Amino acid sequence: MTEPNSSSDDAGAIWTSIAKLHVCMLATEEEGHLVSRPMASLARPEDGRIYFITHLSTGKVGEIGGSAPVNLAYADPHANTYVSISGVARTTQDRAKLRELWGFYAEAWLPQGPDDADTALIEVEPEVAKLWDGTRSSLIQSVKMAAAVAAQTPPSGGRVGEVRM
Repeated sequence: MTEPNSSSDDAGAIWTSIAKLHVCMLATEEEGHLVSRPMASLARPEDGRIYFITHLSTGKVGEIGGSAPVNLAYADPHANTYVSISGVARTTQDRAKLRELWGFYAEAWLPQGPDDADTALIEVEPEVAKLWDGTRSSLIQSVKMAAAVAAQTPPSGGRVGEVRM
């Protein structure tokens, strides 16, 4: 998985990883600078979208506006798994989709509910995703690091791949 492709297995690995990792850093452009903030995501491969429930009045919604390029960065250092997704974000107030996605975490952050005028969705259509998957035991990783130091050559980082979503 080193060349951009559309393999359903590779895309499936991306969707599985982001569903499991759940929280990402959502990067948008603000006045010529990239700005990132942690956001809980709702991965929906059946829609080909990643959703974020938020306040319409927040800065990130204004940065996205009708449509904007974004990057989503997911990380699980304990499992040595990292995902970067580039895509296009749109802001919507689709009440049916908000009700469908509504859950415990949304309720905690937005107690006013899915029908409130200030409740919105950011939906991201992924275009390209990159997965770094070094899922090996920490003992094996430690041995590889020690061998790399002894040999003065970087260790193998595991599987790295790019997928056109």
